[in-house]
Amino acid sequence: MTINKLFSRRDLLKFASAGAGLAALGPLAEIATAQEGNGKFVVLVNLDGGNDSLNTVVPLNIGAYHDRRPSLGIDSPLDLTSGQGATSDYGLHPGLGGLQTLYGEGGLALIQKVGYPNANRSHFTSKDIFHTGDTAAINANNKTGWVARYANLYNDHSLGCISVGYNAKALQGSGTNLLQVSKLSSFSYRADSRYRGESARRLEVARWILERQVASGNTLSVKKALQAGYENMERIESIVENYRSNVTYSSSRFGQSLEDISRLLQGGGLGTDIYYTGLKGFDTHRGQGSTSGRHSNLMLDLNTGLDAFARDMKAQGKWQDCVIVVFSEFGRRNFENGSGGTDHGAGQTMMVTGGGIKGGIYGDALTYADIRDESNLPMEVDFRDVFSEVIAGHLGKDSTPVFPDPNRLSGSALGFL
Repeated sequence: MTINKLFSRRDLLKFASAGAGLAALGPLAEIATAQEGNGKFVVLVNLDGGNDSLNTVVPLNIGAYHDRRPSLGIDSPLDLTSGQGATSDYGLHPGLGGLQTLYGEGGLALIQKVGYPNANRSHFTSKDIFHTGDTAAINANNKTGWVARYANLYNDHSLGCISVGYNAKALQGSGTNLLQVSKLSSFSYRADSRYRGESARRLEVARWILERQVASGNTLSVKKALQAGYENMERIESIVENYRSNVTYSSSRFGQSLEDISRLLQGGGLGTDIYYTGLKGFDTHRGQGSTSGRHSNLMLDLNTGLDAFARDMKAQGKWQDCVIVVFSEFGRRNFENGSGGTDHGAGQTMMVTGGGIKGGIYGDALTYADIRDESNLPMEVDFRDVFSEVIAGHLGKDSTPVFPDPNRLSGSALGFL
């Protein structure tokens, strides 16, 4: 090829050096682009800040709920009286109409009293535990996220697990430098502001330079990593450009992150097993509200995003291959505080949905004593049992080395898969 005179030798060197960060898209090994898997995938949704489970999945027949939440209690939640898990004991927050539909279709599992032994109500500690999957590692200097461990074991390439719109510590510590991106629309090759709109041309030049470099040893590894990174970048840019969907996503960051995941899936999935995203703002100490206010707005955002994504996956024919897991670092107290909110708690309700999910209520039922006599919902189900069932039952992998914590309270399979 002939290099346009627009580019000086100094520019060319700058273009090549700008690609150094692309090693995150191609590990220092002899790899090519991501290999396709079996098509099954998991989407992890982190409700950052500590979601109030009692106002998400509302107990209908326990009077202590309203006694302890006189201004925050929800009077008319959405009923769950249809589907294979039909129940008159619980309802959903009024903002979760799309999830009510999934429950009625038999495809939403609600798992109660989830947590970890000896709960810690610190955001930092609980997030560390949920990200690493290991209570024994919270003070270690070399923490690894459980998604990173999964990737190291089972999907050892840079796109094996991807975080979109959320900085996920669960992906950190992988030898493959798993991809974390804020949004796909800004994912292009740029070295400086002088050549805006020249991403494709600059990428072409950088690849041309690399192809002509003589390399050996570590230098060869870097060259191959960069070449793989360029190939993956081109593929992702093509995916963004060619994406088509009849489903309209919300303009919120969460909605746009889910649409980006949909883009990647429509483009072939890149061999990705786990996608990670999240929704922030759940630390509702003040002004939480019930059917309106901060928490209600978050429920609406969650519902709008998940409803659009589920409809999109069904339209793409991928719903049977999809499992979505919704979780938080902890639940909140059973009673409202003096500021119109709730404080840090322990047990929570996790949600799992997808085409192969057996819907219903899982875990021990809430009791009067749980709400009246306790400050927090108790922990009966270890959160790693939920993730383990997804890894084994959906992705078909052994979860034991992913969650090696000796302090794990391991129980029998819950049976939602």
